[in-house]
Amino acid sequence: MVWESNQRPSSCYHGSLPTEQAVQTKLIDSKELFENIIVMTQEFVINFACNFKCGSHHNADIAFHFNPRFSQNCVVRNAMQGGQWGPEERHGTLPFNKQYPFELIFLIQESHFKVAVNGNHFTEFQHRIPMHRITTFEISHGPQISFLRIDGPAMPSPPPAPMAYPGQHQPAQPMYNPPVPLNIGIPGGMHPGKMIFVSGMPSQAGSFSFNIQDGQEIAFHFNVRIQQGHDKHEVVRNSKSNGNWGQEERSKPHFPFTPNTNFDAIILCEQNCFKVAVNNQHFVEFRHRLNPVQRFNTFSVVGDVRLTQVRFQ
Repeated sequence: MVWESNQRPSSCYHGSLPTEQAVQTKLIDSKELFENIIVMTQEFVINFACNFKCGSHHNADIAFHFNPRFSQNCVVRNAMQGGQWGPEERHGTLPFNKQYPFELIFLIQESHFKVAVNGNHFTEFQHRIPMHRITTFEISHGPQISFLRIDGPAMPSPPPAPMAYPGQHQPAQPMYNPPVPLNIGIPGGMHPGKMIFVSGMPSQAGSFSFNIQDGQEIAFHFNVRIQQGHDKHEVVRNSKSNGNWGQEERSKPHFPFTPNTNFDAIILCEQNCFKVAVNNQHFVEFRHRLNPVQRFNTFSVVGDVRLTQVRFQ
């Protein structure tokens, strides 16, 4: 199985991939190759490899080979030119757990690759092959892929997006570094299957909120409280109708937000509830109180947070 795309600045794929087949995705053929690649999985397997290749054929040079090996308790990094592997790099711990899915982020920069695992920086790999030769990203012998996103090339931040009003649909492409407070239309409106991806960084103290709303009616209020009055490390969920807040929900398995640390949140609308995942882990559910959910067409963000990306799918 091969997945290919030349779309920019973002290409996304969802689906399941047999472990003995490969994902191949064409990267841009540009001298300015600054790619951000995010891979999320449904499960883990013992061995797999991610390859940044200089072509899509079997024997193409590999600019970066990233190969976790549980049997050897290490992650091997290497490059291959002319059919010959270079010296392996194996230092560092093994940041994977056999029993859990994972998130991998690859960032290609001018002098090296950076790799993060489950939101934590893991390693760097200096370029041995000029980065402009890289054309293909491949996952081989891999896990069940649930989400693959390629963002790039990196560009200067666009001007702030215009404010949106209820019912006004904004384009579905990602918004980079949007301003806060943010108030934008949800393209196509809210409905089961709709997903909102939010990446950002909380400030040292205070709180911030995500709201799915229709005017002053709020179907889902997600309020992260780093430190607000007597509340510390709380995530309050609620709804608001006819000017009145409903009953708060505060139970949570853990507190996944850290001041001055990036987070990636996904809000998924399902038939009976909203589901929230943070940093590739399921966090909470919130059953629908206000129906029909399709009438809620605006997403807002307020409070002490710096957003790096907002995207609808």
